[in-house]
Amino acid sequence: MVNLNKKIFRKKFGQVFLKDASAINNIIHLICPKINQTIVEIGPGTGAITKKLVNLVKYLFLIEIDIDLATKLVNKFSNNNINIICQNVTNTNFFILSRKINQKLRLFGNLPYNSCINIIFHMLKYTNVIYDMHFMLQQELANRIIALPNHKEYSKLSVIIQYYYDVVPLITIPPTSFYPIPKVYSTIIKFIPRNQKINIDLDKLILILNLAFNQRRKKVSNSLKKLFSIQDLVKYNINPSLRADEITIDQYYYLTNKI
Repeated sequence: MVNLNKKIFRKKFGQVFLKDASAINNIIHLICPKINQTIVEIGPGTGAITKKLVNLVKYLFLIEIDIDLATKLVNKFSNNNINIICQNVTNTNFFILSRKINQKLRLFGNLPYNSCINIIFHMLKYTNVIYDMHFMLQQELANRIIALPNHKEYSKLSVIIQYYYDVVPLITIPPTSFYPIPKVYSTIIKFIPRNQKINIDLDKLILILNLAFNQRRKKVSNSLKKLFSIQDLVKYNINPSLRADEITIDQYYYLTNKI
């Protein structure tokens, strides 16, 4: 099946392409695809990893925003059972895709630097139909995603993403493995959907995190005073003298349910 959206703009999307054969083989080993699984590759580019996957899985979907690259992929893999979708991944409904093949999805991709956060946030709502995800990200962003309290990288992003997914850093890949050569290292993170024990309202969580981390050097007794009094914080077993990056992830979830 080939789906080419002619309305896609012909421009560069902040993507760099993996060229190192050793790194590609390491990625395939990390993903460890099984023949009966469905793999969705986001931003396949020139198909360097795709060609390694063709004979390893039964269902392979490619989501590529660049119509020129998508056309080349169609020509390159025309004899294979590959589904090529040319559109922005944030317009993709993964519930529909999962129902179509009656199976949970395994996603991976070398995410474009200029849109990777939007892509990851898009995937937050699909935990029920995702088996796992392996995403290659800028190392700096990866460090923020996996950060825990009392680390300088700990941020709003850490708290939000770790509510939905367990995140495991796997390998770091140097700039020389890509073309064109970027100025940063990249890290592959494995995202595993969580069975949330606490149901939270994401908008309320973001409200709390914005107040706390936008004033991260202030004590939470000050940064969160619009929502919680000092007495409230004490009652909730949160030290009012702590700062945003000292509050645990579970404590932020607890506060969200107290608004």
